[in-house]
Amino acid sequence: MVDDHALIRNGLKRLIEDLGPYQIIAEYDNGKQFVEALQEPYPDLVLLDYSMPQMNGIEVMQWLHDRGLSIPVLMLTINEDERLMIQLFRLGVRGYLHKNCRTEVMKQALEEIFSKGYYHNEFLITALTKDQNNKHEQEQQSIHDQITAKEREFIKWVCHEEEYTYEQIAGIMNVHRRTIDNYKQSLCEKFNIKSKTGLVLFAIKNKLVSLDE
Repeated sequence: MVDDHALIRNGLKRLIEDLGPYQIIAEYDNGKQFVEALQEPYPDLVLLDYSMPQMNGIEVMQWLHDRGLSIPVLMLTINEDERLMIQLFRLGVRGYLHKNCRTEVMKQALEEIFSKGYYHNEFLITALTKDQNNKHEQEQQSIHDQITAKEREFIKWVCHEEEYTYEQIAGIMNVHRRTIDNYKQSLCEKFNIKSKTGLVLFAIKNKLVSLDE
């Protein structure tokens, strides 16, 4: 257990050891003490406070991550910043608990980390979902920014329900067939697309065209 408040450590120690076959084998006032004392055999779980002097929780996680140590960590904090949670999760945190959580929540977190490897509460799942959605939106915007107005019009006709040939699309757009081939080649090279079907699927997936168009 790593926390800079002795009273909190004492209370958590009694609580955790009453919840099941758990034993607190060592206590530290800050992250620096913990990493300096860490040696094999490693603990089955580290209860780590986020806010501490001399190496806070995220600095400890970065230290473990940089050394390839995948020791299970349950982060205890009053901080509910979603970006922080995502960062800690990427560094290897197995669970994230608010210090004001109920006893049954702590019990569930411990049981799930030991049985499943992770504890994903609703707050963390919400944060991860938002993070994935934001990433997807950024990727889509990047794709949209790389496509010219003419290429977008070409895509619209390629995806049309009438299934126009490239020759027909050239007529509709009033350009030479070679120009259509250039649009196709440019899109295939930019996005590693191999076929007309692949182009249609790519366009729908990235909302370059609506299924209703």
